[in-house]
Amino acid sequence: MAESLEEVAVLVQRVVKDINNAFKRNPHIDEIGLIPCPEARYNRSPIVLVENKLGVESWCVKFLLPYVHNKLLHYRQRKQWLNKEELIDITCTLLLLNPDFTTAWNVRKELILSGTLNPVKDLHLGKLALTKFPKSPETWIHRRWVLQQFIQEKSLPTVVTKGNLETASPERTQQLVKEEMDVCCEAAGRYPSNYNAWSHRIWVLQNLAKLNNKVLLDELSSTKHWVSMHVSDHSGFHYRQFLLKSLMGRTGTDCTVQVCNQPGNQQAPSLPEEEDDDDDDDDAETACAEQQQPNHPLLLKELELCTDLINTFPGHETLWCHSLNTQHVNRIIEGPSRTCHEPFRGAT
Repeated sequence: MAESLEEVAVLVQRVVKDINNAFKRNPHIDEIGLIPCPEARYNRSPIVLVENKLGVESWCVKFLLPYVHNKLLHYRQRKQWLNKEELIDITCTLLLLNPDFTTAWNVRKELILSGTLNPVKDLHLGKLALTKFPKSPETWIHRRWVLQQFIQEKSLPTVVTKGNLETASPERTQQLVKEEMDVCCEAAGRYPSNYNAWSHRIWVLQNLAKLNNKVLLDELSSTKHWVSMHVSDHSGFHYRQFLLKSLMGRTGTDCTVQVCNQPGNQQAPSLPEEEDDDDDDDDAETACAEQQQPNHPLLLKELELCTDLINTFPGHETLWCHSLNTQHVNRIIEGPSRTCHEPFRGAT
């Protein structure tokens, strides 16, 4: 049994070293995955690097994961000492296989705060983990913590600010926003209704982009195609609702023109007496329907998008919910000025 444990230790140490060497050989690795392989068929490393893709043969996971897990726990319990390089390598291997292990992320937080670990490397590690586990909540939480360090870099120790952490200039902030949007988009495409990814995207807009109007408009435009291809994804449409509400909250008062106050949309003061009551009712319904249309161009375009998608993909509850929410945003903006309280007719 002792020899067996020793063999496992040698195997795991070799695999951890191979993973570390793979990142050194190719720092542009953009995806990880498991290679189905029940047992070791060849006397070679189970780590496979092809172009920018890193694969781990599945047979070694049953040895690798428990070993690095227990080794890290022993370190936290002060039963075993590990130097900083060993901690970086072990936590990297562990998080690639199990990114929801909170202790490993906490160890890396300590390494970042001590100036030992570059926080940019943790953003890359989290991005890789999300290619295999796109909904991992602990990965998204740690990602926000790292980004928060860029925002609050003045509160960090001098060794971190001058060494590892880059200055949060406007250009760097814009780059971070774009990178985070790409990570969120990829994760949302890998897992349907990925609430964690879309929530992180909202957090980035609020804390990094500071709800900048241009960024909000760009996001509204860039996600239009995505939601058109994922018509049952509630999280994607919820994100567009957030964008609309944020934009309306800043521009709705200035940009919205009330239909009922426009001369061209007002009814004539009197109607010919010879017209019957049915014609009066039709005219009233027409005027009311016109009043029920959204006045803000963003809401009008959003409602047109909903109408097109509902006609193309009938029977999807998500589309109807988003259409109703768009109507609700419009009613909030118009307030008590609306005379017709029925929902406007945006989708047929």
